[in-house]
Amino acid sequence: MKRLNALVIFLALIAIGTITVSGQAPVKQQIGFLSILKAGQSVNVRDVAGRFEFSTFDDGLTVLSHKVIEVGPDYVTVADIAGVAETRISVFSIKSFVSFKVPK
Repeated sequence: MKRLNALVIFLALIAIGTITVSGQAPVKQQIGFLSILKAGQSVNVRDVAGRFEFSTFDDGLTVLSHKVIEVGPDYVTVADIAGVAETRISVFSIKSFVSFKVPK
């Protein structure tokens, strides 16, 4: 009897574990307009004619005026270099992305 109870409990735990793991959403790779930005990336953000322009360097070593905190499906959150202010910018407020290539 004890063995049967242990077996039932074990099978129930296996079933719960399987349902929990299979219920998790897969991690999606971001595609689209904001896919060039990554969390932790250093960027320069400028106001150009009422819209924001993002500039980056491809070397990844250059420290610029802002740091990307979060990239959502339709927004970007950046923090200034001092870490005082965080700004959430909608894709509708972004004018362009400029990527500078560093000569080797």
